Amino acid sequence: MSRKPILSVLTALLAPVLGASAQPQFSVPHGLYDKASVTVAIAAADSDAIICYTIDGSEPTPQSPRYVKPLLLRSSTILRAVEVKDDQVVSPVATASYLLMESVLNQTNHPKGYPAQWGSYTQMKGTATADYEMDPEMTGDPALRSKIADGLQQLPILSIVSDKDNFFSHENDPERGGIYIFTGPPVGDDTGHGWTRPASVELFGGPQQHDLTTSCGIRLHGGHGRLAEKNPKHSFRLVFKEQYGPKTLQYPLFGQDAPQKFNQLVLRCHFGNSWQHWNEGNRQKAQYARDVWARRMQRKLGRTSVDALYVHLFLNGMYWGLYNIAERVDDQYGKDHLGGQKADIDVIKIEESGGNHIEASEGNLDAWQLMTSVARQAATDDDAYRQLQDSLLDVDAFIDYMLINQYGGNTDWDHHNWYAIRRRGTDSQGFRFLCWDTEIILENADENVLDKDNGRQSPTGIFQSLLQNDHFARRYVSRARQLLADDGLLGQQSVVELWDSLYSTISMALYAEAARWGDYRRDVHRWQTGGQLYTVDQHYQAERKRLLNKYFPVRSQRVLSSILSMGVIQMGIDTMTAARTDEQYYDLSGRRVAQPQRGIYIKNGKKYISK
Repeated sequence: MSRKPILSVLTALLAPVLGASAQPQFSVPHGLYDKASVTVAIAAADSDAIICYTIDGSEPTPQSPRYVKPLLLRSSTILRAVEVKDDQVVSPVATASYLLMESVLNQTNHPKGYPAQWGSYTQMKGTATADYEMDPEMTGDPALRSKIADGLQQLPILSIVSDKDNFFSHENDPERGGIYIFTGPPVGDDTGHGWTRPASVELFGGPQQHDLTTSCGIRLHGGHGRLAEKNPKHSFRLVFKEQYGPKTLQYPLFGQDAPQKFNQLVLRCHFGNSWQHWNEGNRQKAQYARDVWARRMQRKLGRTSVDALYVHLFLNGMYWGLYNIAERVDDQYGKDHLGGQKADIDVIKIEESGGNHIEASEGNLDAWQLMTSVARQAATDDDAYRQLQDSLLDVDAFIDYMLINQYGGNTDWDHHNWYAIRRRGTDSQGFRFLCWDTEIILENADENVLDKDNGRQSPTGIFQSLLQNDHFARRYVSRARQLLADDGLLGQQSVVELWDSLYSTISMALYAEAARWGDYRRDVHRWQTGGQLYTVDQHYQAERKRLLNKYFPVRSQRVLSSILSMGVIQMGIDTMTAARTDEQYYDLSGRRVAQPQRGIYIKNGKKYISK
């Protein structure tokens, strides 16, 4: 597990801007070490400076311990150091996380200086009991312990470091309160919403051998996943601004061929269908791949999508579980994926705080309002449909987006959990919808969401309007036939190929996640439905087997059959209409219909839309 020495990215980024001197250098790089101890020496760039350091995650000051000799670290340690002259800090803070395997495996539920309770419940009485430990029942099993250790080495490690009060202070203060205590949920008391704290961030290891150290702001992210009773394992957002460090992160996070500049990143915790979820049925379906599958499938179809990187997250040296880093859909994302300038980008989403409502998180709603209005007119007006596809909506990308969600049977959408993004200008491609927070999918092989309609300002509402337009209906059905065919990209072979690629990425890492959170609903908070000790071999594999044997083999054909039975199938119309000259109505399969419902029908050899 040896790694080459590093030069902190933070120094390179900040020194030209702030004129700061080089920061202290550590003799041993950050990393996860499978050894009993690590000895680290610290060297100052300025021979006249002294070095002050901390080992608890807090920023060192001139009053912190003075470095005099190499430090022997016998447990996981967050080492932070600064150079001091004339009782003044004269360098940026250098941070390195030294994670020792035995410390991680023996992670206690009573870390020194951390609270025994977290935030107050929002929709019930009480306060959340803190949970820090790795389950001793799992780590005490020699066979499982070995798998957990192997799992911790399968993925890159993202280590986030900040003063512990920034995470866990119970002081109700916008500047000093802990973001894990005051979570700012979308319902009830929203104290803490938007609170951002300074942090050091390190990414290291994994198959790609990542090696990054930088600084940023950190805040909580998400909707109901912020509620203490619903989810003890929160999502975060990393914010890059000059007040915290570099104003933009420049790093090949998702590979050399992907965008490499980021204003914000989202650390997704896997909330829906996870072992820490409040509902037993949800916990039984834990796979930690559904959301990433939808985003990767969108990319596989050749569409704009949100990238993902699986990581193990550590907070101040404590293992926090399996996460995935996602691009944040903002103006930088729009510029990188759609072209143009940041000022050209409109990003539309559902904001859950204060009640679900449409908002433009970037740009404005002008083009969005026009697009949804024209989409409604396009139901019966071909000129409006032509205007729509010219510059307001990327119709082909929209069809693929709908088919992904329809294939997945997405039931937690689209009253929320979506983004639409557009680049303004005369050559605009129109709005494109992005799969996001797609965790409640791939559940029931018979799930049918084709009739879903959450109004004209929603993807399903736009879809239902456009489905009444013959040109769109033909296009949609043709694409459905192509994608959902046995050899299509939403056919069984392609779907399972992608699914298995995600499983191979996290197959061992899941053991670490189980040890961290698999006991939560059994031992810590048995809300609504008491839980079990969730394990990879018993619970995860059972759901994986169900999907491989009972969902994927039948799903494509069932979705396609449901689409064709909607009455928008266009195949064989010319032959059939020539034989139908009476005054009766027939659907497009040739069956007589007494009372036409919504859809396209044949009367006197011509197609009609019944609304």
